[in-house]
Parts: sequence; structure tokens; C-alpha cells
Amino acid sequence: MQRDFLWSGAGEGKKDHLIRWGVVSRPKELGGLGFRKTSMRNIALLGKWLWRFPRERNGLWHKVIASIYGTHPNGWDANMVVRWSHRCPWKAIAQVFQDFSPFVRLVVGNGERIRFWEDLWRGNQTLCSQFADLYRVTSVKNLSVSDVLGNSYPLSWNFNFRRNLTDSEIELLQSLMLSLSSVRLSPSLADSRVWSLSSSGLFSVRSFFLALSKVSNPILFLPAKFLWSSKAPSKVKALAWVVAHGKVNTNDKLQLRRPYKSLCPQWCILCKGNGESIDHLFLHCPVTIGLWHKLFNLAGLVWVPPRSFVDMLVIAFKGLGNSLRGKTLWQIACLTLVWLVWQERNNRIFEEKGRTEEILWDSILFYSSLWASCTKAFRGVPLSVLELNWIAVCAS
Repeated sequence: MQRDFLWSGAGEGKKDHLIRWGVVSRPKELGGLGFRKTSMRNIALLGKWLWRFPRERNGLWHKVIASIYGTHPNGWDANMVVRWSHRCPWKAIAQVFQDFSPFVRLVVGNGERIRFWEDLWRGNQTLCSQFADLYRVTSVKNLSVSDVLGNSYPLSWNFNFRRNLTDSEIELLQSLMLSLSSVRLSPSLADSRVWSLSSSGLFSVRSFFLALSKVSNPILFLPAKFLWSSKAPSKVKALAWVVAHGKVNTNDKLQLRRPYKSLCPQWCILCKGNGESIDHLFLHCPVTIGLWHKLFNLAGLVWVPPRSFVDMLVIAFKGLGNSLRGKTLWQIACLTLVWLVWQERNNRIFEEKGRTEEILWDSILFYSSLWASCTKAFRGVPLSVLELNWIAVCAS
């Protein structure tokens, strides 16, 4: 539903989905639009019930779940082994446990509810994983922290090994005892659980969702800063975003997607030349590059056209200066040029109407000035004044 609405709008018929939803749902700095995946949002919301279960032990719903499914061996959660024949909401909640549990940390109070070996209460690994050789020779596995360490200082170290330790195991035991020598139990304080993704230690759906949405080996989308920091209208930035991804429906792309839609596959409607590609249409086409030259000449810059349109968005041109007004107007002007070139291309193809390069340039000046005048940076500057002299207004 979200995909269809993004690309087709409301009641406008089916249209091409130009960019994969996996890319669209990424954060903006990674090339997406920052849309939240509904499936991950649902998992994050279900995780809240796992957080509430051990904290609301007197609640009726807690008692019902515990009576039906029993308690997890860790003593905190409900049993997560749910028969597939059960048709109830808890089955969906139980499936979230594997994603939820790595972010829960246990804080030792009196040590009566925390399992010494199996629970994650010290460091980033359970002690049964860090000291697997010692764990294998313990006679009782499910000991609490207070059972092993005792309730007073010095610590009692009741490990209950089932045989004498070897030399290597003795070295491991010394390492274990040294790492736990600073532990102090508080008989008057109960053990507790904290959420590791929050500074307050309390669960939040947002922090869980962000952890689930984290992209492994992220690759930054370099044009993102230029695009999304711009004050241009959303429709203009959205078009530039699609163009930067190389997915806008130029003739070369249409030949791959739907060949029957492209009337002249190797013909640019603006310059009547060969090869309408993204880099050609928005940068190297004689009509477009003429507009870019006018923009750079207006800013008093000498430039060499880059190889690709993406490079155009990445290169930090000084444009109209380093002032807030200069940066704001330059970003808007660049994106306005892209938007009007695409609009002109479509008008010539579908409506058989065309404008001269001079009229296009006047439109760029007008729309850039209009949209810039609506921003906070140009508050109080009349549109007529801004349109007449960009340099003077940006320098003031």
C-alpha cells in the first residue's frame, strides 16, 4: 500500500515503481526517504509486551499468560515455546524474543533472580560462553549469582565443580574470579532489567525500531546532504533524488523497463541529438549545459562540467557565497534547473509545446527567487528585489 501510494498517488492508476522499497525505506543519509518499514515497526511494538511482562507481575494479563505458557528458564519472561496450533496474540509476541533479548541487560541487586552462568549480567557475553570449559564441569548449571558468590564479603565462590580442575581450568578460574572480584551484592535491593539502547534504562519502541533498522555495512549516499538540506519544494527534491539514483524514466531507461513506451529510444527531445540518458539530459545536453553556464556565470564562477550528474550534486561549489542566503539560494537554483529541464522535456514530448532557452532561464530565475523568498533566510526581502539582483541580496 505504501509503495503504491508513493509511486502512483491516490486513484491515479498503476505506475512504475522506480526504486526498490528496500532503498526507499533507508534513512536519508543512506539514500532512502526515511520511511519506516511496517514489519519492523510491528516487531518494535510487540517488543513492548516482552518488556512489560516481568514488570507487571500482579497484572491479570501477566497471570493468564504465565498460567498458559509457563515461565521461561531465565525466570523473567514467559515461556517462548508456543505450539503452532495456538491461535493467539502471544504467539506473534514470542517470535520477537530472539530480536528483543540481545538488548536487555541485567543489573545485579541481591543476585537471587539472575542466573550466574546463563544470564547476561557481566560484560557482553554470558559467563557460560566466556568460560565454557568451567561451565561444562559444574554439577549444577542453573545457579543464581547469590548461590555462587554468597551474600557477604569476602565472596564465597560456591561453583560446585563435579571433579578436580586441570591446570588450564585453574587458570580460567583465576581469571573468572579476578573479573568478578569487584562485584558487591545488595541484599536489600532486588535484581532488575535495563534496556541497553536507552540512557534511562527504560524500553522505548523508537530505540528498538532503530536497532532493528540498522543497515549492516552502510554506504553513505553522497548527494543526500545537498538534496535534503535544500529549501526547495518537496516535489523538486523528490525528482532530484530519483535522478541521483539514476532511475528517472529517460529514454534509455524506458527501453529496459517498457520498450513500447519509448517512441525514439536514442533521441533527445531538447537538442534533437542522440542518446537521452540521465547524464545527458540533466548535464551534457547543449540546452541544459547552456542553462548551467548561465547559472555559474551569474555567480561569477568558472567551472568545468563534471562527468556525471551525481558528481554535480556532490561537488561543493561555492555558488553564491558562504552566507546562509547564498547557500540557500544556490541549492534551490540548482534543483530548480533540474526540475524545469525535466518539465520542459515532458512538455515537448507529451504536449508538443516547447520554450526557448531564454524563457527557460527566466523561469529558473523566477521560481528560484519565489521559493527562496519563502524561506527564513530571505524573510523581509521582496520577491521583486531578489529576482533582480541575487548577488547583492546574498551579500547583504
